[in-house]
Amino acid sequence: MPSVPSFAAREPIPVRKPWLALALSVAMVGPLFADTTLVFNEILYHPVTAEPDREWIEPYNQMAVDLDVSGWRVSGDVDFTFPPNTRAPGQAYLVVALNPSALQAATGLSNVFGPFTGRLSNNGGTLELLNPDGRRLDRVRFGADGDWPVTPDGSGVSLAKRDRDSASERAGNWTASAQMDGTPGQDNFPSSGGASPPA
Repeated sequence: MPSVPSFAAREPIPVRKPWLALALSVAMVGPLFADTTLVFNEILYHPVTAEPDREWIEPYNQMAVDLDVSGWRVSGDVDFTFPPNTRAPGQAYLVVALNPSALQAATGLSNVFGPFTGRLSNNGGTLELLNPDGRRLDRVRFGADGDWPVTPDGSGVSLAKRDRDSASERAGNWTASAQMDGTPGQDNFPSSGGASPPA
């Protein structure tokens, strides 16, 4: 009678699954790119002068078409609800300030939203973007230590996305602005097409 081979003693045959490695790496470190349409792009949370009048937050619309953000909220450490008929232009920026008139006077911007309630903490904090149904579409929990850039904490520069299409929660996706007081309503790094130049 022929013998039956024993499979229990054999080594398992390795199966190459590169997609599994990618999925595990994303799960461990977070997504490299944003999975929403309106994201946080720049934050001036600790101005060097005129604090707190110069505090502001800049969301960016990643879509090529206008986005109706009526009733959307910036929440977390501060609170602001966009009024009815507010549209975020395609691939452009909105600016929300604690003191809109002060920021307009300092920068010449003509369309600044606000005021928001609450304060941006100098030691870091949490901001969320919520749609009218309360669904969280973006979040950033920034700091002034660890992997987060230190210079936005009081030296006069903003906390700026390296790439405006990247995810907001990874500290490595953020850096310090190249300009004092940041670039509200504009590309973070205009000379390099909106993305920070390689280090």
